[in-house]
Amino acid sequence: MNEVYSYDEVTSTNDLAKKMVDILKNGDIVWALSQTAGKGKGERHWHSPRGGLWFSIVYKPQKLCEDPNIYTKMASVAVIKVLKRLKVKGVGVKWPNDIYCGRKKLGGILTEIFTKAHNHAVIIGIGINVNNKPPEDVKDAISLFEITNVKLSLSQLLNMISSEAQRLYNLITSGKRNVITNLWRNAMVIKKGHKIKVSDFSGKTYDATVVKVLSDSLIVEKDGIKERIHPSEISLS
Repeated sequence: MNEVYSYDEVTSTNDLAKKMVDILKNGDIVWALSQTAGKGKGERHWHSPRGGLWFSIVYKPQKLCEDPNIYTKMASVAVIKVLKRLKVKGVGVKWPNDIYCGRKKLGGILTEIFTKAHNHAVIIGIGINVNNKPPEDVKDAISLFEITNVKLSLSQLLNMISSEAQRLYNLITSGKRNVITNLWRNAMVIKKGHKIKVSDFSGKTYDATVVKVLSDSLIVEKDGIKERIHPSEISLS
């Protein structure tokens, strides 16, 4: 049975998991009711008040997967599967690590690979707006309560997601990584044929059409020219 280490408030569950890595076993969880320094992609601050679900799962594989992004994909699939089980409509992954409902951001995943004395730990931080009200200055954010008008049990949701994540993690360790990739691709809100906005290095944006979804990038087309782009360059059109 995996242990859940629960706290009232921490800086971030990922940071605490790193400090606790020696005592944590494979599949153990660090959960906090609030975070004072939650992090998103690119070290962006993640608003993490009470009412949201903020936790990290720690895995200790004997050997790291060749594609480290597979752990983020696994966690995002686990979240989407559980939300669909709860009859939350319109949920999907905004490539590669954001959880969306329609065009609103519901949550995110931050995976960190931690190595200490030749031992590896994969720390997957998951943050979901559940019963909390997202900050007003984040225009595209939404919570599960705003979608369903139902207050969910955080502990029940935590258990459901961590159980699903463990099942999917077992697929990775048994060599079925392609199953995770296919599930992740099917869960994405951005698919072949979709219109997206692309930001180039100068900050300019342009509209493009998705031609192909790859495991680590997208192939898009603009004015008959195809190019490969990366996650930080896109937004929903």
